Amino acid sequence: MRGTTKIRDAALRELAEARAVFKKEVAAAPCPPVLSRIAVVLSGGGARGAYEAGALLAFQDAQVPTHILAATSVGSINAADYAAHSTTLVGNAEPLVEGWAQITAPAMGIDWSRYVFILAGLIAASAGAGNFVREWMEENDIFVHMNNPLLTWLALMFAGLMFLFLFDRISYAFYVAANALRGRHWVPDKKKAWISLIANLFVWGFVLLFVSSAHVHLSRNEIVTFDENASLVMVAAIPVVWLFWKLVRPWVSGWSHKFLRMPFRTGLFPNFERAKYLRRRIPEDGVRQSPMRILMTATDLESGAGRYFTNKSAEVLKSDPNAEAWFIDGETQEAKDLVQAAVASSAFTLAYEAVPMEGRLWTDGGIVTNQPIRPAVRLGADVLFLVMLDPIDEDPHAAKPEIKTFLDVGIQATAILISKNLKTDLKQLDRVNKLCETYAAELGVRPEQVQLEIGPQSFRYVKAFPVCPSKPLAATALDFDGEITTPMIVQGYRDATISVNQFFRYEAQRPASHSRQRVRLSAERPEGNYRAAGR
Repeated sequence: MRGTTKIRDAALRELAEARAVFKKEVAAAPCPPVLSRIAVVLSGGGARGAYEAGALLAFQDAQVPTHILAATSVGSINAADYAAHSTTLVGNAEPLVEGWAQITAPAMGIDWSRYVFILAGLIAASAGAGNFVREWMEENDIFVHMNNPLLTWLALMFAGLMFLFLFDRISYAFYVAANALRGRHWVPDKKKAWISLIANLFVWGFVLLFVSSAHVHLSRNEIVTFDENASLVMVAAIPVVWLFWKLVRPWVSGWSHKFLRMPFRTGLFPNFERAKYLRRRIPEDGVRQSPMRILMTATDLESGAGRYFTNKSAEVLKSDPNAEAWFIDGETQEAKDLVQAAVASSAFTLAYEAVPMEGRLWTDGGIVTNQPIRPAVRLGADVLFLVMLDPIDEDPHAAKPEIKTFLDVGIQATAILISKNLKTDLKQLDRVNKLCETYAAELGVRPEQVQLEIGPQSFRYVKAFPVCPSKPLAATALDFDGEITTPMIVQGYRDATISVNQFFRYEAQRPASHSRQRVRLSAERPEGNYRAAGR
């Protein structure tokens, strides 16, 4: 424990040193007058969101104004926290960094002991049912005696463990035997076959031990024993048990499904602890009154559509420069409860329960868009800070995450979907920028001075400054531990300072927005004829 505390303390000292150096650089060459409408785009990634906290701290130290915060999943939590503790367009990331440095899994609602209690309840229910049956049998003069009860119950324990952990492997030994009897030329999986054989030895060993040592008293004078023919009885029982299982399996499957839905509900973990933690740290009034426009993406589980919950009304958003009314009316919604909206946006599918809100059921916004570039642009942004939690150019030789449980499968599947969504958005942004560059070259102006109009929609050049790690972050989505998250804060801060310096150089040369020329394009041939209309 002392060693891990040293890791966190060392990371915080490194962060303090990096901040001191960067603040001196900013003081020597401060942020130029900002002509752009700036959006910070925050993506999802669970515990890796600590990287975003470091990036936001760099924006604060550089005094970069943030007009729009477009976020999804854990990014929505970071966005709300960053805006809530400031009354200006420059946010306050100090409380956010402090929270990430001290974060724990229980604070975020990840408590696996919940399932220990569920298992304890199942054991208690089973013990109660078993003792009830035993008492009933004794009242009716039916007794079961064993020659060696301690050994029998120990064998039952091991047989139960085999079923608990190796249920799907037990039948493989029979499958191998059936193929051998049929003479098929087939090579079985040796490791799987040995595991199946060991599991069967424990299970059927218990059955044989029980049959050979148990005496059933049907009355005071009538005793049934199988000790002499125990093996034959067990072999004869196998087809009977198989036939019985075939008959009752549909019924057992149906009730098992209903039972498993009770403790698991719509996710492994409830949102209660997480919501309580966030309400304690994020003042909702601060989020509501912030001059920043906040967009938190959530996925409607019923319709499959994404929704952008905002801290401002549609009328206020439509009054912003270059904001598009059709997008605001059709896809945004002012949240009645902004902290709950952040909880819904970050309800990582499978891990957290879905969140009921405003008559609908919501889950992680990363399902529909993990890097909400499009809404930031539709609200009028012409400069984007894209804070990403994965390298842009992935190393094919980099270590891949281990996939051992169904939760790992869900996390990896979501990561794949997220990656595809991000690449699609980046390609669309690049396509529009290149189109603006083409027409700007023909008009003899800079790309920022061109606004393309295709039907009711308009497009303009949007400069993007990626902030992303050079290699995969050393954490998984559920590693909510301050010892793991604090070094990522430092990494996010250092990477963001590079992008901030690039932004300073760009902004110093950027032409004013009022110098734009509108270019009307045909919807059928956007690369074809055009007409320039006034500056």
